Amino acid sequence: MTAATNRWHLQGSAGHPYSGAEAGRLLWHRRDWASLDTLFESDAGRLLNVVTNGERAMVALLNGEGDPGEHLVDPRAEGTSDAYPLPNGQVDSYADRDTVPFDVATRAVGHFIEHGTWPADATVEDDRGE
Repeated sequence: MTAATNRWHLQGSAGHPYSGAEAGRLLWHRRDWASLDTLFESDAGRLLNVVTNGERAMVALLNGEGDPGEHLVDPRAEGTSDAYPLPNGQVDSYADRDTVPFDVATRAVGHFIEHGTWPADATVEDDRGE
């Protein structure tokens, strides 16, 4: 993968590619501003979506529109959390196993954007059924 296809930006604004550190800071700022759904897009068309309820975050990586993708999981988490706002106005609930603490999400997203792989301590579930 070339450096050009590995650049990540907010979907719809290809003008500013984010470093991993910038992406992590952006997620913290957006949470503080109550912008709880963030969608990054790579120049290659991959999508990295983070939706948070402020405490936990659903982090999903898709190879493009229509791909079931993969998401970070917290295998030891139990219960369900709600108040995950989606762009269409819907508010979802997720099993805590399918989300991670917000600080873990920001670190993992920053690492992925910087290196193109998840951090070694991240647990990822492939939703593609492969």
